[in-house]
Amino acid sequence: MNSSDHQESARSKETGGPRLFSDFGKLAYDLLRYKINQSFNISTSSDIGLTLTPYAARRKKLSKAGVTAEYNLEDTHATIKVDVNPELPISTTLTMSRTWPFMKNTVLVKFPDYNSREFQILHEVQYFHKRAALAMTLPLLRSPLIQLSATVGTAHLAFGMETIYNTSSRQFLMFDAGISMTSLNCEGSIILENKGDSLRASYIHYFDHERKVAAVAVIGRTLSRKENAFAVGASWIMDDLTTIKARFDSHGKLVTVLHHKIKPKSYFTISGEFEPKALDKTPEIRLGLSLVL
Repeated sequence: MNSSDHQESARSKETGGPRLFSDFGKLAYDLLRYKINQSFNISTSSDIGLTLTPYAARRKKLSKAGVTAEYNLEDTHATIKVDVNPELPISTTLTMSRTWPFMKNTVLVKFPDYNSREFQILHEVQYFHKRAALAMTLPLLRSPLIQLSATVGTAHLAFGMETIYNTSSRQFLMFDAGISMTSLNCEGSIILENKGDSLRASYIHYFDHERKVAAVAVIGRTLSRKENAFAVGASWIMDDLTTIKARFDSHGKLVTVLHHKIKPKSYFTISGEFEPKALDKTPEIRLGLSLVL
């Protein structure tokens, strides 16, 4: 979870209200969402709140590199990220956000490459109340699409919806709805997507009050094609230094990750992927290193 995620969770707890619709099932998906990458990055911070992080990553035959600069000053956060991919143009993303106790304003500017005149500007507004949470994303250029989401309820039980409205055709392009339930040791969500054609459910359970041992399952079904997909996984925080994660999905792939802290905010990662039904294939093993100087 990044710093902005921590801020959003903190604001939801301050109001005692529901989370955003985009956060329904987020803990479960984050526990399962990791890739088998060979990566390396170094972060340096200054006393004025500036953090600079160059990075490089490789997955199979694909490689990319870049640099991220972050600046934090009280309730203001700014990020500049430059991605370099040998097969794609250079991409630059600028994100600026400011938070208040019940609101967050974010402006995102994305440049596809240095030679293109086209770029994207989005303005997102989030509002938190003790009985509701709202989010709206407005494009500030020619794009006529507006994204809206709303949730009502409490921190333990919430109902939500999300839609995209096309201002030029005056039509709603999508409509998703769902429910989220949260207790001390578990969290679940059910979301109906793609105009009712897809159903997605997630559940995460913690076996101790410190949330060091967790199991998670995500199941999806496409009703029109009668297709199912699933992923199950687990996480074990062994101690203050080492965390182990594992995931198995409907494609038959088993992924494991060992996350070891070298020093505060610096980590060494070993990840592997193999298919139990295809033992003749060579398992993939990747190493990752993240250093904070």
